Amino acid sequence: MKKIPLFSVIFIVGLNLFGQPSVKIFAYEQDNLPGTRPAGVVDENGKPIKKAAPKKNYLIYLSFKQKYSVKPAQIFIKGQSYELGSYTLRKAPVEYVDNMIPNNREKVVLVPATDNKVLEIPVAEPSLEQKKTSNVQNLTAKNEIVVAYMWNNKKYYVSLKQIKQLPTNVNE
Repeated sequence: MKKIPLFSVIFIVGLNLFGQPSVKIFAYEQDNLPGTRPAGVVDENGKPIKKAAPKKNYLIYLSFKQKYSVKPAQIFIKGQSYELGSYTLRKAPVEYVDNMIPNNREKVVLVPATDNKVLEIPVAEPSLEQKKTSNVQNLTAKNEIVVAYMWNNKKYYVSLKQIKQLPTNVNE
């Protein structure tokens, strides 16, 4: 058995006590196709109503130990800064059910079962104010998603190289 010097053990334990909390990120992207509008429909001013443009839904979750109080502060998706909505605490496992085929509903586990806290971070519109430090620029260049969060009045970052794709959501 190899012996580890005592100062090494203290140093390693010290890093865990004073470093940032371990935060996992789960991120999903879903194409959202709007429904069709009947031809000839006009608004109250007589102008034709245009079909809504397709957009993307993002499902973002952070998971961390129960004892931590982490607050999401900023999010970057594919280099673009987005406004954050009010985050909510979710019970794990978090699942998504694809209802496209009524008799064959497919479940996708977004966040596996855990004793950790799970925060759902709703993504709103792209932010007009996009402040990127050199650290954030480096992170966004290498990762599709970067979340800045506050813990003990300090800002930390968690990132994910690639966002997972969910089945397309088709509206009527």
